[in-house]
Amino acid sequence: MSYETKNYATQDKWTVGGELAIVGDGKITKDGQPLSLDGGGSGLADGSVTLSKLADDTLTELENKLTARPAAAAPDTDADDVEGVRAELHDLKAKLRAAGILSA
Repeated sequence: MSYETKNYATQDKWTVGGELAIVGDGKITKDGQPLSLDGGGSGLADGSVTLSKLADDTLTELENKLTARPAAAAPDTDADDVEGVRAELHDLKAKLRAAGILSA
């Protein structure tokens, strides 16, 4: 019987071909010191970034980038001809533009 595995360990190396998930308070250390994976050192104190803070900061950043506002309500159509539908469509598009959802 033969099989291949993505993750395996040898005497001096551990190979992970899948996903290495570090959860909770998990961390990677080298010589007893936390290892930074960002390539340049973050300059952050150990433990200063929590998952909750990261999520809050990301949400704030996204909210600051979003420019659309809720559009004004558009009633259900009661048009019974093409011109009525056309007028309601123009009204809807104007409301979406005013909210920043549709570009001019």
